[in-house]
Amino acid sequence: MAMLDIDLDDGVATITLDSPDRLNALSWELMDRLREAIESLGHDPAVRVLVVTGRGHAFSAGLDLADLGSQEMDLAREVADGMARSVDPLCTAILESPLPVVAAVNGPCVGGAVGLALLADVTVAARSAYFLVPQMTSLGIVPDMGATWALVRHAGRARAMGMSLLGDRITAEQAHDWGLIWSCVDDDRFAEETRAIARRLSGLEPTGGVVATRRLFATGHAAPPAAQLADERAYQRDLFLGPGPADRINAFLSRGSTSRPR
Repeated sequence: MAMLDIDLDDGVATITLDSPDRLNALSWELMDRLREAIESLGHDPAVRVLVVTGRGHAFSAGLDLADLGSQEMDLAREVADGMARSVDPLCTAILESPLPVVAAVNGPCVGGAVGLALLADVTVAARSAYFLVPQMTSLGIVPDMGATWALVRHAGRARAMGMSLLGDRITAEQAHDWGLIWSCVDDDRFAEETRAIARRLSGLEPTGGVVATRRLFATGHAAPPAAQLADERAYQRDLFLGPGPADRINAFLSRGSTSRPR
């Protein structure tokens, strides 16, 4: 049975994929439960940031192929239906979460789990972790779970195509050098560093700025400058309609300081 563990500590909700005996393979059920947790916690006033990680040796081995059943099944229909029913809504939940989402990649991150990790707002990996996109080399199918969207934006077309067509393991250090992830951390400091990042993110005011920033960066690579500037202006206007930014500016001015906020 797919397992998911949720821990809430001082505004940080840690969602742990908890099937270590199966390397946290992503069954349809596990993906559904992960989506439900992200959506529910995203609207919990006690939660300020979400962290997704894995139990045991691996972050996740990707899609649980056992879910695809026997060869007598209509595999094409099963995969397409499963993606529409479970994969797409999970990816959408991450991309549209009102809270910052951190992927804490504690070990091997394979197949669809690569997309899951890279769709997060901040991705941290243990030095012993690696990223592997084996769909084409092992099964003759395309990368999925948003990997084709995230890889090319983070690492560029050449590296995205190389990872996909050659199926090489990319170490956490290499992923950091390529700009795929925010940081690569020694294993003995991984949990501590993940907590520190989550605490910093939990201090962000819930103004909607996280969602707005995420959407601007999603379109910024392709939008003409004038259109992007117009979108920035529209988001700023909407955010300033709320109390958060104005209150912070007034608090800053009332201190009479000429130093800038850090």
